[in-house]
Amino acid sequence: MDRNSPLGLTWPQVGRPLAATRGSRVTTVRDGVRHQQILDKLAARGAVQALDWEVAHRVRQQMYARPAAREELACKVIIPILARWRCLLDGDDALPSRKNVVRVALATVLHKYGFQDADITAQAVTAIDELNRDVVLSDAFERQSDDIKKFLSAPPLPLTRKPSVSRPTTFLRAGDVLSIELGGRFHAAYVWGVSGFNETPRLEFYAGTFTEPPTMSDLMRRRAARPAAHARLHVSGLTYLPDPAQQVKAVAAAYPEGPRGSESAHGPGYTVTDVISLQQHMAALFGPAGTR
Repeated sequence: MDRNSPLGLTWPQVGRPLAATRGSRVTTVRDGVRHQQILDKLAARGAVQALDWEVAHRVRQQMYARPAAREELACKVIIPILARWRCLLDGDDALPSRKNVVRVALATVLHKYGFQDADITAQAVTAIDELNRDVVLSDAFERQSDDIKKFLSAPPLPLTRKPSVSRPTTFLRAGDVLSIELGGRFHAAYVWGVSGFNETPRLEFYAGTFTEPPTMSDLMRRRAARPAAHARLHVSGLTYLPDPAQQVKAVAAAYPEGPRGSESAHGPGYTVTDVISLQQHMAALFGPAGTR
């Protein structure tokens, strides 16, 4: 199968999804280990909640689509999740301990929802050893580390039904200006408003891309990425600022003017999407990652 992504990104170089087997004795509990117990021991609530919502929502979304081979389904889930979280994992800003916690969380959440990749699992196993070496987490985590590594290395059970997903929430507000990274380049967006009870932001992209996070001086009087409000999106799952994945960063708050050349905030409708599918819309607006 061609593992090239429409985002301009590729599947991890080393791993491939391991087929889950219904006949295996592996369950969600093994050697006294549960997914939630591992995630709780990581002491990274924001990152864990974000990853869990994003993976569950993506899996649920793909399970509504036409039936796909398991490897194809895994690619559709894992590639865009990695594209978002690589902003932290490949970035220079996060501490090594933070990256290691997220590596373990990523492998655990994927395993929870029935997916596994050899490269991601191997990185998680190494991360567990490094977290223990540096005494980052609790004694309880260290004592259970061998069981956790065995648990994550065992084939996960495939889901038999769509996972439930909580209602989205957001801490963004109207007037926020954002920098959103994808594939090593940066894009600017303006939040026109928030729908529901602090549920989903409505944003519009500015024209152009940047080699580093833009500043307001870069965006003054800059036009919208498309005329007639065609660069507007209604994005669920864009919850935290600071963003645990470090993909979305604040440029300004309570800024009174959005991109030029667009309709008013109450003009034409917005394209409904989510924080993971947003990356496909960005590729459509600005070209695949790696191009300028």
